[in-house]
Amino acid sequence: MTQENLEELYDMIDDVGTAMLVTENNAELRSRPMTGKLHRDTGEIWFLTETASEKIREISKDGTANLTYACPEKETYISISGSAKTIRNQDKIDDLWGPWAEAWLQCEKDDQKVSAICFKPEIAEYWSSPSSTIVQSWELAKAKITDEKPDLGENKTVKIA
Repeated sequence: MTQENLEELYDMIDDVGTAMLVTENNAELRSRPMTGKLHRDTGEIWFLTETASEKIREISKDGTANLTYACPEKETYISISGSAKTIRNQDKIDDLWGPWAEAWLQCEKDDQKVSAICFKPEIAEYWSSPSSTIVQSWELAKAKITDEKPDLGENKTVKIA
């Protein structure tokens, strides 16, 4: 892993914004959209949620989690495996709080129904293709003619922990 790959990953996470948080519930995987805040200094991604939510119960049983980000328009896809834990820390909640949180959670930021989730990434894999659809079509056509693999972008794995 290079610092450049890590920065590229962080830029893509910031650009996409919303992830699907995947947790386990009795051997069944559950996914839900979450908008988080990436802390580049630690690599942690933080989310606000309701203390009584199902995801909090799932995380307390098994902290193994996955985040997936996708932006088909930009050909950006990210999968991050790691662990999650719930924290009831007012300083962290204050840091994450905004008008969208108040509207979504329907309470004030110091309400006991608000908790934070800290996701600690361990390994990430990402795919990106900065090329347009026309360039990608050309690469596929060229590959068919030359029997060479098309250049459709990057696929990298970044070990974080």
